[in-house]
Amino acid sequence: MLSSKKIRQMWLDFFKSKGHLVVESKSLIPQNDPSLLWINSGVATLKDYFSGKKVPPAKRITNSQKSIRTNDIENVGVTARHHTFFEMLGNFSIGDYFKKEAIEFGAEFVFNVLKLPKERIYITYFDEDQDTYNYWIENGVDKSHLIKGTRDTNFWDVGQGPCGPDTEIFFDRGEKYDSRGLELLINDIENDRYIEIWNIVFSQFNNDGENNYTELATKNIDTGAGLERIVSILQDAPTNFDTDLFLPIIRAVEKLTDYRYDINNYFTKDKEQTRINTYFKIIADHIRASVNAINDGVSPSNVGRGYIIRRLIRRSYRAGLSLGIEAKSFLYNLVKVVKDSLIYDIDVDEVAQIIKNEEELFAKTIKDGEKLLEAELQKNGTVDVKVAFKMFDTYGFPIELTAEILAEKGIKIDMNEFNKFLKEHQEKSRGNIEAGMQKVINSLAKIPEKVSEFIGYDFTESTSKVLYLLDDENEIKANKDPEAISYLVLDKTPFYATSGGQNHDHGYMIQDGNKIEVLDVFKDKYWNHIHVVKGMVNSKSPVECFVDKAKRINFARGHSATHIMFHALRKTYPHEIIQQLGSNITHEHFTFDFGLDHRPTKAEIKEIEKAMREYIAMQAKRNYIITSIKKAQEMGAFMTIEESEYHDANEVRIVEFEGITKDLCGGTHVNNSGDIQDFKIVGVDSKGTGVYRLRVVVSFAYVEDYLLAEIKEKQKLLDTLIKNNQQFKEDYSYQYPLEIPEGTFGKEKLLEQYDICEESIREDYKKFLKEKQNESVDVSKYQAEKINLIDVFFVSDLDANQLRKAIVQLREDNPDALVIGLSQNKENNFFLMVASKKYDSTNFFRAITSKYNGKGGGNAIVCQGSLNTEITLDNLVSEIKKDLNA
Repeated sequence: MLSSKKIRQMWLDFFKSKGHLVVESKSLIPQNDPSLLWINSGVATLKDYFSGKKVPPAKRITNSQKSIRTNDIENVGVTARHHTFFEMLGNFSIGDYFKKEAIEFGAEFVFNVLKLPKERIYITYFDEDQDTYNYWIENGVDKSHLIKGTRDTNFWDVGQGPCGPDTEIFFDRGEKYDSRGLELLINDIENDRYIEIWNIVFSQFNNDGENNYTELATKNIDTGAGLERIVSILQDAPTNFDTDLFLPIIRAVEKLTDYRYDINNYFTKDKEQTRINTYFKIIADHIRASVNAINDGVSPSNVGRGYIIRRLIRRSYRAGLSLGIEAKSFLYNLVKVVKDSLIYDIDVDEVAQIIKNEEELFAKTIKDGEKLLEAELQKNGTVDVKVAFKMFDTYGFPIELTAEILAEKGIKIDMNEFNKFLKEHQEKSRGNIEAGMQKVINSLAKIPEKVSEFIGYDFTESTSKVLYLLDDENEIKANKDPEAISYLVLDKTPFYATSGGQNHDHGYMIQDGNKIEVLDVFKDKYWNHIHVVKGMVNSKSPVECFVDKAKRINFARGHSATHIMFHALRKTYPHEIIQQLGSNITHEHFTFDFGLDHRPTKAEIKEIEKAMREYIAMQAKRNYIITSIKKAQEMGAFMTIEESEYHDANEVRIVEFEGITKDLCGGTHVNNSGDIQDFKIVGVDSKGTGVYRLRVVVSFAYVEDYLLAEIKEKQKLLDTLIKNNQQFKEDYSYQYPLEIPEGTFGKEKLLEQYDICEESIREDYKKFLKEKQNESVDVSKYQAEKINLIDVFFVSDLDANQLRKAIVQLREDNPDALVIGLSQNKENNFFLMVASKKYDSTNFFRAITSKYNGKGGGNAIVCQGSLNTEITLDNLVSEIKKDLNA
């Protein structure tokens, strides 16, 4: 069996003997070509020679160019020949030889060097290209092996520029890969039987951009032959992954897991083994791409090529988890194996260290992320795009990876909706409520100094004077469009501007009887409050300002709770240096980020909640203290604002809750801790690298709403789990408490009871499932029917698992019979199994699947697969009996 290294060298040696200059593979990173993210073909590094920008080193060139294509990563591991990293064998003529010689070289290499039998080779060509047809016949290809193609299939054209017909060489792997014949090539049907190994493009025309074609004065040849495909054919491998380019990597992965890769599963198509094989393939493919890209200078990151490599590493790492590999890093150990399977000089130690660092970074977040998705699925049966965005924003999951995880469960993410969330997030991160905010910097330059006063600590209403009225670019006198956006600066304002983790106040203004909506409030460099408003407004009349008081008090509750909770965290983790790393306070909830060496446990969360409720019950008075930075430090005040706004101020403001904590803060607060009312941590998220985010609701109303929603969702889940158990035992029942108690404590206790109920019901499910799987099948009730002198058993009253047992038992008990089993998986989809010790099961299986839109495979004694048909199960059995009688 020829090795991949030998085959690659045979190509280069052959074309060298034909006068071609052998050029080494170039870097995967395009040089001076911003149109490409990666080198994605053999000709990509030669574009300047073909365009005439550079003089080629020779008119005849050959290479084996490493390439990356990442437009559909999700298909890697699923199909037989789809890869991110691959090698393209090429031979090129730049104004030298043309069709006649290119076809002669192709025929000689395929038939004389590779020694592929002519009866297995088929050629497609452009139906208007009679020269190509004649040249192939002259080189020994039979007319019956030449297939006409169309402009869609055999004409290379990318719009304006050089173009021309092409001819493609296919190898027929035989009927075992697809019982259909040449219609697959004639109709350009995707299949695993006829494998394209070589494409020769005859660049002979120029397209003016409007599909007017003229002959090129200098004609060129551009070819590409897939090394992986040729190797799979010469090594008689069912897929490209079953060759010496991938198997060494797969075998190395096998040493890390109890699972095994099964080459023969291509034919047997066991569903579970297919899943396992896919994980091995993902790892093997992605590590090849990652190693070579990193070696060429790409580092994992969140942008450009780095994002692609990060995605590949994380996707393959997750495949490892699915194979039960629990090590925090394992991919880095495969770098040496990849190097040994190729011919490229790879810095194993450096590349391995980069991959290991990326693995360890991802290991800290992936499990928490998948748990979040699973919890969402259990609660709602689906995953909202908001959760998918959270996976991206909070856990650093590529959205594509989240989409793949969900796709495995039959759930599709609306990418348009996701991109909408992403855009909104980006605008919010820039402090923008409208896209026009990017321009408003120009008009803010017209404000020369500090001119406005914030009075919102003491007032929620005011009558104020308009100092500046601005549009995106300029100062204006009036905005008469009720839908237009303006920027207002007032002499005094009660509206709090976003800062210190607290979001801006909500509310409205009234001017000359017109209501003006407040969209946003932010600070300029002088700390002037800039109001983003929608409505008719002018610069002459005074405005009446009205802060939404209900939302203001909820902002205050949340902000005060962040300070007191910060103190509770320091008490809960006395041996840790707890630092606040950010917060986001809205009127509905708040988040609080902090560093910790482990994920907060349920017990620790309970301890924090208990402490917070004790602090609330203290009704500790809130005091404001205005002092200097030095005095604040002497008082032991904590700086809890990420932006550290007061570092350079002569005066700072301390918020004190008597007997609890003192903190520097410029936000709005409650009068005493009792005004917070209630406190509940509703989520713990990992932000990566030892940073955790608490999600919290406060106040009687929001805590009550949260607990009631949780109780409702938990009841729905329990009902679903009970129904699942009734599939095994019709009279199964489980009584859980329905009466919802008053108060936070009672509702939390009820949810704890529901957790116990859930665990009990799930244990029952496991018990029933195990009993079902171990349950023996009584096959004595099945009687053979004589059909065309064959004893045939039909089994169609069992589920798929029981059906398998029954079919095998009947085959063993009746070695001279044919056994056919059918089970309906879901609407229009049926599980089919055919078995016999006397007859070749594959013949009967193919006959059934070909008629009833089926797929699958096996061997002479047993085949299994699926059928897709509109008829009922009973009618399907009847129809198959008729077919056997025919």
